Amino acid sequence: MEKDFMSGSELRQYLHISTRKMKYLMDHDYIPHENTGRATHKYRVRREEAEKFKHRMETEDGFLAELAGKFSNRVEHRPRPVLEPTAKNSMAFRLWLEKRMGSASGSTAHANSGISCRVPATADSQTD
Repeated sequence: MEKDFMSGSELRQYLHISTRKMKYLMDHDYIPHENTGRATHKYRVRREEAEKFKHRMETEDGFLAELAGKFSNRVEHRPRPVLEPTAKNSMAFRLWLEKRMGSASGSTAHANSGISCRVPATADSQTD
């Protein structure tokens, strides 16, 4: 006789997913479930809901595609930086900073780099 409910651990084994992915799916309500509030056996899922979810995983193209690689430690799944740090990018950023900061009073040249940056006035240096 089958139980009507599965624990989180049973669900994870049934779906062949990692504990981290199962927890994420539960915490973000991808799978309808009950939260028991206990530390152990925290999740309770109806068997029919688990079967529906597994069917969707196996049949729908792109189902959960937004999560691809999110739970992997492999290097090829890590997101690339938005901007590669190169000498050209560094120079462009420096010029943007200089233009943005301007050469207003209270600016000082950064040692060794030639970058100007605004130095905020301290309470000691302000006179009324």
